[in-house]
Amino acid sequence: MNIFKALLYVIPVAGMSAAVACTDVEKLEIDHNGGYNTMFNEESEAYYASLREFKDEIWNYGRPVSFGWFSDWAPSGAARKGYLSAVPDSMDIISMWSGAPSRSQITPEQKRDKEFVQKVKGIKLLEVSLLSHLGKGRTPDSVYTPIYEQAAEEGWSQSQIETAKDHARWDYWGFTSHDLNNFEELKEAHSRFAKALCDSLFTSDWDGFDIDWEPGSGFNDSDRTLAGNPRQNELIVHLVKEMGKYIGPMSDPEGKGHKLLCIDGIMPVFEENCPEYIDYFIEQSYGGTRPIRGNTPYKYILCENFEQYAVSGGAIMGHARYMPDEGYKGGFGAYRFTKDYDNTPDYKWMRKGIQENLRVFYEWKAAQEGAGKEDNQ
Repeated sequence: MNIFKALLYVIPVAGMSAAVACTDVEKLEIDHNGGYNTMFNEESEAYYASLREFKDEIWNYGRPVSFGWFSDWAPSGAARKGYLSAVPDSMDIISMWSGAPSRSQITPEQKRDKEFVQKVKGIKLLEVSLLSHLGKGRTPDSVYTPIYEQAAEEGWSQSQIETAKDHARWDYWGFTSHDLNNFEELKEAHSRFAKALCDSLFTSDWDGFDIDWEPGSGFNDSDRTLAGNPRQNELIVHLVKEMGKYIGPMSDPEGKGHKLLCIDGIMPVFEENCPEYIDYFIEQSYGGTRPIRGNTPYKYILCENFEQYAVSGGAIMGHARYMPDEGYKGGFGAYRFTKDYDNTPDYKWMRKGIQENLRVFYEWKAAQEGAGKEDNQ
């Protein structure tokens, strides 16, 4: 069953070959909101099975992806905006800007919503974090309990409390010298941190990690154990390589499928030092399309800012139709794409972008295959 109908092109799904159609192809929606979501029968089972096969094409960069940062996750009540399950079916990867709760923190409503988009729609859900210091997001609250108790008894200032919390966190991860010039000990601590970051993805069933790397103005909680350190590039590259033991392309040399490791924000340090560890570089190409750098364009996802441009779409259609001089891009997307839900129809620009993103790719692919046949004649 071919579940994706573009306006001018028939998009290949479930092993079907690409076929460029004439301009009189019937206009049909590329995605369904509701519809199959409320159906549990033979037709919906076949539809979703075909959808999941389509999603599997992203492995080994078989096609460009559709991506977005999802905000305001609240899957309850009649209003569908806060539901992951209400996003266009053809979304491939979603970074959870609203947070990726652990198995013990997730609500029953979130769990149902999450499992539907992962297991039925085949969408990959990523945890995202501004990784600015050792232990961020993985240090147990119990580490700080004795500090709060002692501070209350002795009347500590807020500055004293914050310093004590830093030191307690450092001790927890094995950075016991508290010497910010002791890079060997810092690296060993970050190795433990990297494993914890990845272990929890498996425990709580998230599909990968999106490192938002914005040292300087992007971080307000740096303690110089990662960002703000004179050797921060060395430390973050070490952390990525350690994470790469468990997730990302280096953890899956045969390309059979793995948890994704993505980077957004300021990316040159990763492009220059560890590109092979990264599945996708997510470009914040807000307001305009910039040429893709490097010799792996298929790893680059170009994104618009829907916190600012959700009504007009901004440059998202330019991102969707962009093709590099050689090869093809990794995909397109938007920051806080949930705001596109308020357009008419809902997710107006994401739907149009998905169609254009695939159209230009399959057109390019058909041209490449045609040129190859001519060369062999």
